[in-house]
Amino acid sequence: MSSTLKSVPNTVTGNKKRLLSQSISLILGLSPLAGGMASAATLLEEVIVTAQKREQKLNDVGVAVTAFTGDQMKALGFESSTDLIAYTPGISLAGDIGGQRAIFNIRGVVQNDYADLAEAPVAVYVDGAYLASTQAQTFGLYDVARIEMLKGPQGTLFGRNATGGLVNSITNKPTDELEGYIEGTVASFSQIRLEGAISGPLGDSVRGRLAFMTNQQDEILDNIYPGVDFNGDGGTAGGEDGYNDDTVALRGHLEFDIGDEGSLLLSANWADTTKSEGPYQLAATTEIRRANGEVIDVIYSIDDPMNCDVIQAGVCIDGNGDGSVTRPVVGGDFFGNVNPDGTGDKVNKDFAFDDQNELESKGISAEFKYDFEWAQLTSLTDYKNFTRVIGLDSDQSATGALIFQSDGDTDQFSQEIRFNGTTDNMVWVAGGYYLSIDTDFIQGLAASPVSQDWFGIRGQEANTITELNTDSFSVFGQFDYSLSDELVLVAGLRLIQENKDFQGVVTFFPNTDDRKIETDNPLFDIDQLEDDNDQDLWSGKIQLEYSPDENSLYYAGINRGVKAGSFNAPLFGGFSPYDEEILLSYEVGAKLTLVGGSLQLNMAAYYYDYKDYQSFTFVNNSSSVTNEDATYTGFEVEMIASPTDAVEVLLGVSYVDAEVEDLQIASDIFINAAPPFTPEWQVSGLVRYTWDVFGGDLTAQLSANYQSEFFHNARNFTAHEFDSYTQAKARLSWSDAENSWNIATYVDNLTDEDNAVIGFDVSGFYGSSQESYARPRSYGLTVRRNF
Repeated sequence: MSSTLKSVPNTVTGNKKRLLSQSISLILGLSPLAGGMASAATLLEEVIVTAQKREQKLNDVGVAVTAFTGDQMKALGFESSTDLIAYTPGISLAGDIGGQRAIFNIRGVVQNDYADLAEAPVAVYVDGAYLASTQAQTFGLYDVARIEMLKGPQGTLFGRNATGGLVNSITNKPTDELEGYIEGTVASFSQIRLEGAISGPLGDSVRGRLAFMTNQQDEILDNIYPGVDFNGDGGTAGGEDGYNDDTVALRGHLEFDIGDEGSLLLSANWADTTKSEGPYQLAATTEIRRANGEVIDVIYSIDDPMNCDVIQAGVCIDGNGDGSVTRPVVGGDFFGNVNPDGTGDKVNKDFAFDDQNELESKGISAEFKYDFEWAQLTSLTDYKNFTRVIGLDSDQSATGALIFQSDGDTDQFSQEIRFNGTTDNMVWVAGGYYLSIDTDFIQGLAASPVSQDWFGIRGQEANTITELNTDSFSVFGQFDYSLSDELVLVAGLRLIQENKDFQGVVTFFPNTDDRKIETDNPLFDIDQLEDDNDQDLWSGKIQLEYSPDENSLYYAGINRGVKAGSFNAPLFGGFSPYDEEILLSYEVGAKLTLVGGSLQLNMAAYYYDYKDYQSFTFVNNSSSVTNEDATYTGFEVEMIASPTDAVEVLLGVSYVDAEVEDLQIASDIFINAAPPFTPEWQVSGLVRYTWDVFGGDLTAQLSANYQSEFFHNARNFTAHEFDSYTQAKARLSWSDAENSWNIATYVDNLTDEDNAVIGFDVSGFYGSSQESYARPRSYGLTVRRNF
């Protein structure tokens, strides 16, 4: 939720509050019942955040921040990072591997590059430590104290690739008293989810906490692959069902007191996930080409009355070399495959295994704090490792065409040292930061030795083998200076030196195992590059904040965000560098606490002037990032209200007009394109109603979120646009008076919406696109015991 309400002053006039409460109730269609109602007090819980690297009340921070506490996320039924997106205006979902990797898109700032070399322009932190791998942006929410989502450039204090904003997850820390919980969920698709934690003292000056989470879910997609395709080709002998999950995660903290002024927090985490190959589905598509072969549009094949392989200069041409200019089946791909039931849960593909994709993350950190008379010292030392083994059916069909595979291994180390201090008129923070990232990444396309030789490489695979080493150094500082009791000047600066060393080669190998990417017995190279990219960068902020009273904050500021340049390493070669992107943001906002604390209203409006925006385009199994200029204009409104003691309401609206200027799609065609995965409109709403039942609180909750249409590809072709959708959820929960027992039952995707969420265009290879769809309607029951 966007913000928290301050406590209700005793001087509020009862008649005024009651009148506004009744008015809001009438607007929402609710009756302000009196007797027997319990106090809701979930959405209006006061939230303390560290959005400016110090503890502040959320309403006192002059940044567009959406924050949820752990208790709020449990009450609302959030289980993963993607659940947060639906109820946060201005944030949408991007990703790849059919949604197995989700990426935060804040206000249209996104780079959907699936290579492990790439870092997202929305930074993700856990307990103050940066996550370099984009795979880490998809995380389960277990034993979390709060999540903070900051919109707009945050480069001054957080620095690393926070052009669009950042997501900061803060986990629960050790406690002075013994406490813990155990929670279990059973749900559709045989899902069983367990989590728990235990925390307490281990000695006079030592405390510990241990938490775990495990999630097991059976397959959602029903694969009807018969073992051979229509040509009698045996494919890759896969054909298993897909869209499952097998995850185990552990986290531990040890906290030591160091005298009266210091503390040391040691932390470790590990998570392992096994899933099926990417849960995409086939969508037959047709390229529209000029006479010279340049692609100028892609349409769904069902909309082509001529059923062409490819439409070139207005006539059908042979797109796959089979001697025919039309497709074997109307609405099918080049090989005659069709999606068995449209957007339903049936698929027909050969390379499909329920344990194909494996992801592992692990890390250790040490946070040392010491209070001097003049400032507090914080030192955060962090190490993380991420590994990822991915495979998917590139054509998403029963034909044994090409298999996509990738292996990634990322090591990162960071060290931050900062000081926080205050004077009579100023609050300040200053420090230094070092980050080292070493990434080994391999991706390739393989042709099975048992399949037909569709592309002339039967039994071989072309693998792009890369290594990227990054060293980043920065110093930063920011101060809040009180010009008067009501007016504060905020100014900050970060100076960055970043050095990247890149090595890449594209090599053909014999394909000895369809499920394993090859690195032995190379046959020949077709491309290679060794290069470096040293950059001097800076980000900064200047802002005025005006607080005429304790219930209102107005701010206006200019932010400069920056994301370092890097290297393209596409399939089949074409290595190239791209430049840093620079975002100049102009933003005004207000945070207002109204009606004595029963209404919170947050608003922000912004204009983004983007220079060298890093635009990611995927075309026919290959990808590249190019630098383009762009301009964005948008606004967000979030409201939290409690019209009666028993009712809580959360409403959010966001709008963005985002335009990437003069994006080249042909030799002489340049378009102003919408960035991918960026809907113009997002609307979300949630209503909770609480009764006093059986000595506890019974709460009924109904929520929904709407998202307008958006493109999954930067080129904005016809078949790249996904339709708008609305998803709804219902939840009924009960907790006893002591909050020892919590029981909840829920229905997600209430109307069984089958909206598309992720897509990749491979029309030129197979006459189709890969598309994945939202999880279907599901039911669940959760029981939690706190002790």
